[in-house]
Amino acid sequence: MSLVRRFIFAVCLFLCAWATVSAEEPTRIFTDVVGRKVSIPTKINKVYCTSAVGVILIYTLSPDKLAGWTNKLGLDELKYITSPYDKLPVIGGAFGKNNSGSLEEIVKAHPDVIFSTGTADALTVSTSERLQTQTGIPVVILGSNLSQLEATYRISGDLLDAKDRATELADYCAKTLKETEEKVKAIPKEKRPRVYYAEGPRGLETDPSGSFHVELLDVLGAVNVAEVPIISSMGRSPVSMEQLLVWNPEIIISGYEHGLGPGGLRDEVLADVAWKNIAAVKNKKVFETPQYPFNWFDRPPSVNRILGIKWVAYLLYPDVFPFDMRKETSEFYEKFYRRKLTEQELDELLSRSLPRK
Repeated sequence: MSLVRRFIFAVCLFLCAWATVSAEEPTRIFTDVVGRKVSIPTKINKVYCTSAVGVILIYTLSPDKLAGWTNKLGLDELKYITSPYDKLPVIGGAFGKNNSGSLEEIVKAHPDVIFSTGTADALTVSTSERLQTQTGIPVVILGSNLSQLEATYRISGDLLDAKDRATELADYCAKTLKETEEKVKAIPKEKRPRVYYAEGPRGLETDPSGSFHVELLDVLGAVNVAEVPIISSMGRSPVSMEQLLVWNPEIIISGYEHGLGPGGLRDEVLADVAWKNIAAVKNKKVFETPQYPFNWFDRPPSVNRILGIKWVAYLLYPDVFPFDMRKETSEFYEKFYRRKLTEQELDELLSRSLPRK
């Protein structure tokens, strides 16, 4: 082929490629987790999330596309957030208790799409439809249950042009769940400990089996002692000390409560004489949930619970799950949060969350 012909051939190839790119549709139809067909941009540059659950998903997957935080992060949380994402604006949430984001602020952030990641119930659907109508921005509903996390990462990776990163995180979630469920199946019911999830400033609030707030315990086959009705949305059914004494849990997982200071609810429970006859307190098996930058157990119930599975599995079944939790924590933070932890930070995260040796 002559030089001229080669040049003409190269130009033709370029023009064909350019025409293909130019002809790419500006929008695509996406079917979300509840079956809604939503027209979304083919190219997504910014995402607004209606809750912290979605924010954490995008922060771990493609932080450059995160429009902003739903909640103002404290210094303890920001310490674990890499720059420049620690300086993202606080837009507020759109649903539920954290309905702090105004329509004006959401629109001003110029997101190409809105992710509603959480419980996919009728209220979420109707609220998403209303938000989409009011803002003119497409709203996509994604699942956040532990069993849905793998698919949610893969779907989000496809939407945000981050397939390789999504595959890495999705595979980690899938592997953790699969290995955990296989090992838990082999544990006899009589070997499964009785667990109480202590919430509220006095520890006298909780959530029963079947609530998404304690999904982690259900995955691990633990016996959740809470015999209370499920309260939708924010949960937290009240209980009495008399009930707790009857339930007599062997292990207590204490939620994080703002305003209690160092030691939090765990130290309150261990120091309160009203709790002293409970088996978990007698045997010093009261463990605080690590919460920085995001809670490992609940509130928000996001991907951080994947590390929480390993942590609670180690507490419940140390012989079956003999994890080195410092190693597991370091690996998770580096993989998901892109944050290399120091030994001091590992001490801060785990000092009240593991059995004393």
